[in-house]
Amino acid sequence: MSPKLQKIIRDIERTKSKIEELQALLPELERQKTELENAEVIKVFRSADVAPADFAEFIAAYRARAEGGTPEAVPAAPQPARYSGPVSPHNDMEESDDE
Repeated sequence: MSPKLQKIIRDIERTKSKIEELQALLPELERQKTELENAEVIKVFRSADVAPADFAEFIAAYRARAEGGTPEAVPAAPQPARYSGPVSPHNDMEESDDE
C-alpha cells in the first residue's frame, strides 16, 4: 500500500475517532447550557420581586401573543403586587468555581 494511501486511512480513522469523542461530549455540554440558562431565568425572576401567580399570568399572556393571539384576545395581566414571600440573600444561585 502506498504511503499516501496509508496516511489518508490513518487520517480517516483519527477523524472518526474525534467525531465520536465530540458526539459523546455534546449532550453533556447541552445539559450544562440548559442548567445555566435555567439559573439565569431563576435569578431574573427573583430579582423582579413579582408574586409567582403574577409571573405565571405574564408567561401565559406572552405565549398567547406569540402564538398569534392579539392583545385584545388576551386579558391584560394585573399590575404585579410586590411579592412578600420569604426573601433571603442566600436564595440566589451562586456560580461555582468548581467548573
